[in-house]
Amino acid sequence: MAPVVVTSVFLAPMMPVWAASTESDRQESNWPLCTDSLNIPARPVVEAELAPGEVHIAADDADLQAEGLSTLEGNVEITRDDQQVRADHVKFDQLDNTADLEGNIQYWDESIYLEADKAHIEFNTDTGQFENTKYTIKDNRGRGRSAELEMKIGIETNLKKADYSTCDPANKFWSLSAGEIHLDHVEEWGSAKNVVLRIKNIPVFYSPYMSFPLSDKRKTGFLTPSAGSSNRNGFEARTPFYWNIAPQMDATLTPRLLTDSGVMLMGEFRHMSKNSNSEIRAEYLPSDNEFGDKDRSLIGVKHQHKFANKGKFSLDYNRVSDKEYFENFGSSIGITSTRFLRQRGDISYAGSWWNARARLENYQTVDRTIAAVNRPYKRLPQINFNAHSPGGSNRFHYDLRSEFTYFDRGDDDADSADNVVGSRLDLLPSISYPYRTASTFLTPKLGLRYTQYDLHSTGSFKSSPSRLLPTLSVDSGIFLERDFSLFGKQSLQTLEPRLFYLYIPEENQDDLPVFDTGLYNFSFDSLFREDRFSGKDRVGDANQFTLALTSRLIDHDTGKEKGYLSLGQIYFLDDRDVTLPGDEKRDDISSPIIAELGVTLLKHWKFRGNLQWDPHNNKTEKLLTQVQYKPAANKVVNFSYRVRRPSTNLSGIDVEQSDISFHWPVSQNWSMIGRWNYAIPEKKSLDMFGGVEYDSCCWSFRVVARRFLTNIDGDFETGVFLQLELKGLAGVGRKTADFLKQKIPGYESGF
Repeated sequence: MAPVVVTSVFLAPMMPVWAASTESDRQESNWPLCTDSLNIPARPVVEAELAPGEVHIAADDADLQAEGLSTLEGNVEITRDDQQVRADHVKFDQLDNTADLEGNIQYWDESIYLEADKAHIEFNTDTGQFENTKYTIKDNRGRGRSAELEMKIGIETNLKKADYSTCDPANKFWSLSAGEIHLDHVEEWGSAKNVVLRIKNIPVFYSPYMSFPLSDKRKTGFLTPSAGSSNRNGFEARTPFYWNIAPQMDATLTPRLLTDSGVMLMGEFRHMSKNSNSEIRAEYLPSDNEFGDKDRSLIGVKHQHKFANKGKFSLDYNRVSDKEYFENFGSSIGITSTRFLRQRGDISYAGSWWNARARLENYQTVDRTIAAVNRPYKRLPQINFNAHSPGGSNRFHYDLRSEFTYFDRGDDDADSADNVVGSRLDLLPSISYPYRTASTFLTPKLGLRYTQYDLHSTGSFKSSPSRLLPTLSVDSGIFLERDFSLFGKQSLQTLEPRLFYLYIPEENQDDLPVFDTGLYNFSFDSLFREDRFSGKDRVGDANQFTLALTSRLIDHDTGKEKGYLSLGQIYFLDDRDVTLPGDEKRDDISSPIIAELGVTLLKHWKFRGNLQWDPHNNKTEKLLTQVQYKPAANKVVNFSYRVRRPSTNLSGIDVEQSDISFHWPVSQNWSMIGRWNYAIPEKKSLDMFGGVEYDSCCWSFRVVARRFLTNIDGDFETGVFLQLELKGLAGVGRKTADFLKQKIPGYESGF
């Protein structure tokens, strides 16, 4: 501790300067930006340059003693390092390095601001005692009053007979009153004993002990509770408990009360290190009253681990106790319509010119409509090895893609006469020669695909069928650009025509089983695929070329893309005879026309759309339009319209849906929120909710009424869910806000 040195005493009158904290001050803190000010007066201005530990004193009048007690009167200001104090009367003892202050005391340091009637500060120990104090914590907007306050400057503060809140004093929605409050400015957490929680000055809760954050730093404690009611589960309430086990490890335990079913225990564990990342999620409901008193559960494990520089192990395992679990407890139509749960483990390694991966994979089928014979195969194992020569233009490239997979099914599926079990080896070496200039590219490519099966449960197939097919493709394009003026602003417009040719001879493949193969969804990217099938059990015959054109509009100043338009179509020179079982051969001379459009030209508006139109039947097979209007961070309206009509010779159902969602403030703190997903032909709402949100600096409240489809029988779940958050009392766990972010694109909450 450096000795206290009085550098100077100014006797000129000093007038206090009052000012609210600036917006930039609030943005530098860890707490969300709020509209109401902390109202912390500006620090006294000190023109002298001080060395560390030196003290600067200014006052209207002073009786100075070189080695004793000095008395200072009128607008006394003491500055030392980052601490400053102002008072009407000060007795300063240079021998003990202490100061006794009285009258209109104001104190500033990096973490706290105080106003008090009396104070005693010991500079040698960096401690202080204050009486009848008002305090403000800068990082989290916490403030209150205390009869007695002791602090170790910048480290901790202890208060007796105190209260605490993060609300503006003029509109204090909630507050804590406690016999003792301890504030740890290093760990950025506070604790209190004999606590009474008041809402609008009405006592609502008592606890002998409570902890709360002084910033957004993690700490063990209860999180924001939530409640609701639904026709399936009755009244529902959740009270999450957060356990900060270590800096790289935490857990959340949530009792979930369901009055119609029982009490479910939900848990989440997370661990992160330099080379690994793990997450475990589990739910358990004993003796569900609505499900024959059977136990119900969910388990989900995700883990990734890096090793040996370029090695990686990953695990993704999910399982539920029964097929109706998501229908009963899912929170959205996206969850309740889950068909399969993945159970997969991978280990991979990559070299400079090669990569390899081994995989074990299974799926739990949770869709009750899927027959046993149509369930996915297990991969026990799947081994991939890929190699390639160095990249670059105007040189030959060599590539090898290989895969070995053993396919199996569980005991429940093994009795089917159509069940086939066995292995598949697939090899695809290829050679290409990319030729590129500044404005053109041309890439011819030749490959040879060999597939060999070894079947043990053959069904109607031979035990060792095989296939050998060559593939030829040529990809080419031109890149053109020009300066373009739009609305008086310079832009760059591109024109990018592309021609792609593909040839694969026809070979009857009906003698090969289908383990994991399907048709790719038709899209703009699929115009340039080398195979229309997604797996290795079929190789589509092709003699075709694709014509496509893309044009982009790029801002000259920022380089951002302001709009794009892409058009493309495949022209077939031969019929497509290779099909999946049950599908018909294709003899159209051309594919549907694909169009994609994106525009961000108008301020606050975004538009995205794509179209798939079959000119032979004058039929729109797919249509998607998405419009977003977002004039401010907390104002957003979304509209989308989706149509899907399967091709004439492909199975599927027609889909035509609209989707509207919004978050729109109606006053400074109140907002309307909602979504409506509607099936037009069926005249049925699939998922809809609406509600209100109040959000301020110190508390928020959301209430949402929901109704969404839960199963194939057409049953709906209807419920009301609400959440009250006292900001600064529980810092994590805003599940209602997370739900709204998922359902309303562009939604942002919080000040």
